[in-house]
Amino acid sequence: MPNPRLLLTIDVEEDMPGWQITDPITVRNARALPRLAQLCKDLGVRPTYLCTYPMVTDPETADLLGELNAEGGCEIGTHLHPWNTPPFRGVPGIDADERTVPYYQFQLGPELFREKLQFLHDAVTGIAGHPPISYRAGRFGIDAPTLGELVKLGYEVDSSVTPLEKHVKDGGPDFSSAPQDPYYPSEHDITKRGDMPILEVPVSVALSRRLPRWIRRTYVELPEITRVRGLLSSDYLGLVDFAWLYPARFSMELMTKAAWTLRAEGSPVLNVFIHSSELVAGASGRIRTEDDVETVFARMRGILEYCLETFDAVPCTLAEVGPGLREWLEFQRHQRT
Repeated sequence: MPNPRLLLTIDVEEDMPGWQITDPITVRNARALPRLAQLCKDLGVRPTYLCTYPMVTDPETADLLGELNAEGGCEIGTHLHPWNTPPFRGVPGIDADERTVPYYQFQLGPELFREKLQFLHDAVTGIAGHPPISYRAGRFGIDAPTLGELVKLGYEVDSSVTPLEKHVKDGGPDFSSAPQDPYYPSEHDITKRGDMPILEVPVSVALSRRLPRWIRRTYVELPEITRVRGLLSSDYLGLVDFAWLYPARFSMELMTKAAWTLRAEGSPVLNVFIHSSELVAGASGRIRTEDDVETVFARMRGILEYCLETFDAVPCTLAEVGPGLREWLEFQRHQRT
């Protein structure tokens, strides 16, 4: 196995206190980006800033992102929140004002999605100084048709898939069967391997220990309402647990176990995830106090240091994953065929 590539992918998005859309839109969480950038510089990590339309069109935030980009050692990519990205022509099946509803991009259909993507793409290009090639869908709401639209605009890598996870309560995607390591998706089903010319680099999600595939699948399919997953977790029996590499949501203990499982199963990428709104108090649905903020920064430093020291991980941006793992990806394709 090659040394794992270590990513820090940040959804640089507007404030969403309680995960609610605000009117007017505010972007005060941008003030935390310099602190995050300094942490990355201290550790030698190369962050990828995936930006929404409000962030790249607010003058002060745009200037800040431009400065971070000019300093180097990072990447500026695209993160589409369709509800606040023009044009606003309505959404099929949604009667309310689309700017008040946090919907999924695939609800637009290819044509409306294409128009919004172009607006955001052009705005991000103005910050980055060149067309962006890395993308993440708002609310992870990607599907094969909208992924195809990314290809048409020259995107080379997507990071919208969250393996082992379902977002189906309000009609979102089911990624429970998706690969946990980078792959080229099928043009018919983003959760399957195929030959689309865009690399999927999932957010790193894993169980806390290695299990046979059928047991892992059974665990993921357990309805949360049964409380069985909770009974199996470290709070009770300590047999198995579930975690993303996501410092705002999971403890250091769970994240390090998930990272170990991914490496033990051969994954060549450790993709740490965070929202910029979770770097300040009161701008997201989880981080409410200054103590919460300090916990997030401590966990983020902790999991990045763990990956660097334990696995001798190589920091890179999303755009650098494909070139850095070319031989590994070709080997995987050969094995599949």
